[in-house]
Amino acid sequence: MKNIFRGFYSASQQELGNLWKDDKTLFVFDANVLLNLYGYALQTRNDFFKILKSIEGQIWIPYHAGLEYQKRRLEVIKNEKSIFSEIDRNLDKVQNVFKSDFEQLALKRRFPKLAENTERLEKEISRSIASYRKSVAHWNSEQPCVRSHDSIRDDLNSLFEGKVGEKPKSQEWLDNLYKEGAERFRNRIPPGFKDASKAKKEEDTHFFYDGLNYERQFGDLIIWKQIIQKSKEKDIASVIFVTDDAKDDWWYKIHSNGNKVIGPLAEIQAEIFGESDISAFHMYSTSMFMKDSESYLSVEVDENSIIDARASHSKPRHKYRADNLNQLRDSQNFIVNEYLKKHESSFGKLSEIMSQNRFPDDLEKFRNLEYMKNHLPTHFDEYKNLSNKASVEAYKYWLDKYNTIFDENNMSTYSDIIRKYENVGSPSEIQRLFDNLDASKNEESDEN
Repeated sequence: MKNIFRGFYSASQQELGNLWKDDKTLFVFDANVLLNLYGYALQTRNDFFKILKSIEGQIWIPYHAGLEYQKRRLEVIKNEKSIFSEIDRNLDKVQNVFKSDFEQLALKRRFPKLAENTERLEKEISRSIASYRKSVAHWNSEQPCVRSHDSIRDDLNSLFEGKVGEKPKSQEWLDNLYKEGAERFRNRIPPGFKDASKAKKEEDTHFFYDGLNYERQFGDLIIWKQIIQKSKEKDIASVIFVTDDAKDDWWYKIHSNGNKVIGPLAEIQAEIFGESDISAFHMYSTSMFMKDSESYLSVEVDENSIIDARASHSKPRHKYRADNLNQLRDSQNFIVNEYLKKHESSFGKLSEIMSQNRFPDDLEKFRNLEYMKNHLPTHFDEYKNLSNKASVEAYKYWLDKYNTIFDENNMSTYSDIIRKYENVGSPSEIQRLFDNLDASKNEESDEN
């Protein structure tokens, strides 16, 4: 049965291990795999090239994949470079919260102490942002720009020298493929039918190179046909195709506690098995390719490199980073605004309570502490956790403690203890103050 329906069977772990070790296995790379290299950290790129060098005699790219890489390379570099400008803009927005949103609250007039703490918070955030900008500048300097020397392309040129497929034989061959492709797309025959929308765009639907007219919507189909043609060569027993195209016209996916990628579509495997004599076909994303290379080739790959490649596979890398930055900015703005809304009335009520207290100077010490005078965090998550404790309910425990001191029998004991803690600066020290008070009361009770 398996021999008849080979398209529905994915390679087992043992079979994959054999494929990696077989000299007749051809490793084919899509254009997006090469282009994603420009968005990776240096360690990820180094690990990727280390893997390719270990299988250097078995790697290959279709002509059209190479052409798409060359055509899109500078645009990808520009997009990756632009992320650093976007980082700067988002950091500016965070800092502008203090210059716009906070100033409108008139904290200096309404809550002077809170205004002081806000200024300290602004300084802490500004220092963190300044430090972060330095790291951004470092990574920006590591990132290629459109006019700089492209060391990534140098490495690719060296590795794939003599390992690029032949260009299409003629315009007639391409035109016939376009007719076949139109029919395939109507019947949703993979791969490439998800790109049919590219034909509806008014611009950039096709391009010319070296005397041939290429229609962009059929790019995946051209690559696929070139892979099939290459797989017909006698010295090729199996094909492993590495692509970061995650669309449903390449991969079989099923929803089971989340989307699960099972493997290449049965139609794709059936087609290549039907037109060639290869014994196995498998597909990888870059992250899974790097992960399995560590297992089957004993090549050391940093775990962060696999995570880095996985992020790129899930969505375009510059878009992925921009989304994260926007989420961070929105989260920070939300936390700060919620803090102010939540405590605007609480601080007023607390001030009223404290104004009636018999020990205003000492209560001011607690007030400063609970405003987080000396404990402003450098990260918003910590800030949120602390601010959640700064409600009237949180003060109730300490105010109740103070009420016990008002008893005339405790006045002299309290006066002695409070002098020992003239510079109370943390909650733990405050706790020790009351523990000592309770201990003194217990001693007096024992003596009586």
